[in-house]
Amino acid sequence: MGSGCSRDSYEESFSRTKKAFTGDAGTRAKESEARGERIHRAKETVTEEKHEETREEKVDPSKIRLGITKPSTTAKRVHIFLVDNSGSNRAIAEGLRKSSGYLSAVHGVIDPESDFANIFFSDHCDGSRIMQEVDYVPPTPEGDLILLSTISRIYPAGGGDAPEAIECAMKRACELDFGGALYKHLYLVSDEVAHGMGRSGDDGCPLQVNWRDELERVHETYDTFEVIGCGNEAKVAELQKKFLSPERLAYDFIDLSAIKEHEHRLGITANAILFLVARKQGIQMVEVFLAGLYEKWLASPVFGANTEMKAKEAIRRFGKYLEAPESEIEAMMQRVLV
Repeated sequence: MGSGCSRDSYEESFSRTKKAFTGDAGTRAKESEARGERIHRAKETVTEEKHEETREEKVDPSKIRLGITKPSTTAKRVHIFLVDNSGSNRAIAEGLRKSSGYLSAVHGVIDPESDFANIFFSDHCDGSRIMQEVDYVPPTPEGDLILLSTISRIYPAGGGDAPEAIECAMKRACELDFGGALYKHLYLVSDEVAHGMGRSGDDGCPLQVNWRDELERVHETYDTFEVIGCGNEAKVAELQKKFLSPERLAYDFIDLSAIKEHEHRLGITANAILFLVARKQGIQMVEVFLAGLYEKWLASPVFGANTEMKAKEAIRRFGKYLEAPESEIEAMMQRVLV
């Protein structure tokens, strides 16, 4: 996942990996050799119990920025994350909040010219907690302090019927101020669907917001819209496919329902977000991210004694969401999975 080490350590680690794949010839050779040595050492001790440094959560009340205003004037891209904060998805939402330093640090390496904002949503019965917003921040140390301080004021919600107020979250996402950003990207992280999408136990949206209308607005407003289905029910995942057009389904819907181990879904969700952010920067940045992630997973094995095998499986799973020739993807995997 990413809740342990300090933000600086994550940024340094992924920055080294970036140099190994994007620097000049001399830098690439030097950093690639160093990366190979680190991976070799990690493989030798992969079954050992390891303790990550606890991130100091120095919340500064003066940095709290609840509510979304507008991005910084220098942001070329904005990334908006809709995160299901309801009871059934509580562990995922909490995991993402605890991983804020990791998300911010790696985001800063793969897309430093962007701002991102979060909408933690649940259902209409949750009152003021139906939508809790974290303002635009850049992926910098200062932005991370704002993010950290603000998420300390984001509280778990209960949710009501089976669906969540995703239709209203999409509506809100289309009302945001994007400033002068050239590109706008929206992500949905949920184990559920919106009201009216065919889920059993659906009481409907009391505000009469129609998910199809809001989905159309999303596609008119944003350059991309991607969904991470982080639940474990295949029937819900099947309904979630309605969010995407048939031609984009294979690439823009990351379905984690086949991963039955909760801890593994928890760990992969944050990295699925970062993968999608990296993908917009091109396949070379995807390679940088996956190489850094593979090294991180070996150094701090979330998969236990089977970490090397499971890590390789998870990294290769990301490959199917790349729009590139299979030969190019396989060559990339060979470089990443040393």
